[in-house]
Amino acid sequence: MSGPKVVRIVTREELVAICEGLLRRLDQAFAMWATEGKRIGELTDDEIATTLERKNALSHLLASDSFVDLQKSVPEEVAYLNDDLERRQQAAVDKAARRLTRRREARNSAATVLQALRSRGIELPEALSANLRMVAEGNEISGVDSVLAQAFAFLVPQESTGLTKAQKDLLDRHLTGLGHLEANNWKSPEIMSPFNVRLEQIDRKLAELKTQLNESQSADFATRLASIESKDSGPQQNLLMDSLTMDLVSAIDRNRVQRAALAELSMLAAEIGEVSGTTDTLVRRVAACDSATSMTEINELANACRVSLSELQQQREAVGRRKAILNGLAKLGYEINEGMETAWAQDGHVIAKKSSHPGYGVEIGGQAHVGRLQVRTVALSSDRDVNRDRDAETIWCGEFSKLQGLLAESGDSLVIERSMGVGVVPLKEVSENSMGAAMESKGRTA
Repeated sequence: MSGPKVVRIVTREELVAICEGLLRRLDQAFAMWATEGKRIGELTDDEIATTLERKNALSHLLASDSFVDLQKSVPEEVAYLNDDLERRQQAAVDKAARRLTRRREARNSAATVLQALRSRGIELPEALSANLRMVAEGNEISGVDSVLAQAFAFLVPQESTGLTKAQKDLLDRHLTGLGHLEANNWKSPEIMSPFNVRLEQIDRKLAELKTQLNESQSADFATRLASIESKDSGPQQNLLMDSLTMDLVSAIDRNRVQRAALAELSMLAAEIGEVSGTTDTLVRRVAACDSATSMTEINELANACRVSLSELQQQREAVGRRKAILNGLAKLGYEINEGMETAWAQDGHVIAKKSSHPGYGVEIGGQAHVGRLQVRTVALSSDRDVNRDRDAETIWCGEFSKLQGLLAESGDSLVIERSMGVGVVPLKEVSENSMGAAMESKGRTA
C-alpha cells in the first residue's frame, strides 16, 4: 500500500509534555496532602519524607524515558494521596467531634457540681472555684478531670443527697476518665436523650467544618449552637437545631466544592505558565482567587484556562510535529528550507522535492495540531511520462519506511492509519514554478 496515506505522528516532545503534566499534578497532590495533613495534625515528618522519596522515584521515570510506566504509576499515586488525605481528614474530624462533645460534657458536669455545692452552702478554694466556673462556662482548661474530681470530693460526705443518678453518672464519666463517645457503658438512657444525640450529630458537622476551615471561620456556627442549648426544650429549639444542621451541611458542601475547584484552577494556571513560559493576565487573575471568590468566577476562569491551555498545547505540538517531519525528510535528502515550516502552518500543506527524483515531490498536508497528516507523491509537471508515476510512488514507499525509522530513533512515532495502493488514484499535479515562488515568499515573511 504505497499510494496516498493518512498517518498519525506522536513526537517524543509530546510524550515528555504529557508526562510533565502528570508530574505537575503529582506535585500539586503531594503539596496538598502534606500541607493539609500537617495543618490538621495527622501527618508526621517521617511520613512526608517517605512519600517524597516515592514521588521522586516516579519523577526519575521521565529521565529514563519510561513513559508508559510513568503514565500508569503517577495517576495511581495521585489517587492514593487523595484517598489517604480524605482518610486523615476523617480521623481529624472524629477527634475534633470528640473534643467538642467532651467539652460540653465537662461544662454540664461542672454546672451540676456548682449547683450541688451552692445548694449545700459549700465553698471551694478560690483557685479551684475559678477553674470550675471556667469549665462550666464552656472554656477549655488543662486538667479538667482533676478539677471536677477535686470539686466533687467536697460533695462526697453528702453524696446521698442533691444529685440525680443521671448527674452522678455524668460526673463519673469524668472522674473515671473513660474518654470517648464510643465507651457506651457509661451512658444511661437518661443521659443519651434524643436531644443529646442530636447535639453529637451537630458536633460532628461542626468539627468537619472546623477541620476544613479554622476556628474563627466557623465561630458563628458554634455561637448559634451555644444559643440553642441555652433555650428551653421544645418545638422552637428543634426548629433551630434543624436550621443549624442544614446550614452546616450546606457550608461543608460549599467549602468542599470550592476548595476542589480552586485546587484545579491553580493547576490549570500552573500548566499555562509552564507551556507559555509567561505569566499572562489570565494567570494573574487566577493567582488573585481565594476563599472569597465566587464559584461562578472560579468556573469561568477554569473554562477560560482550559481553552487557553488546549490552544497553547496544540500550537506547541504542531510545531514539534512539523519540525520532526521536515527534519526527517531533510535527512533523506529532500530540499528543506526555513520557509517551508511557515508555509505548512499557514497553508495547511507543504511539498518537498529531491534532486535525485526530478519531476516528483512529496506533499504533506493536514493540520499538524491534531496529529493526523496526509502524505502523497505529487507530480511537479503535467508534461511528463505518466508511466513513471508508479515508480515514483514505489520509491516514496521505501523512503516513507526510512522516515519512520529515522523518527523512531529520535523517540517519535509515525503510524499509518489508512493507505491506498500504488496507481489507485492519479497523481496530483503541482506547478513547480508556483511552488518555488510560494516557498520563497514564506521564507521572506517567516
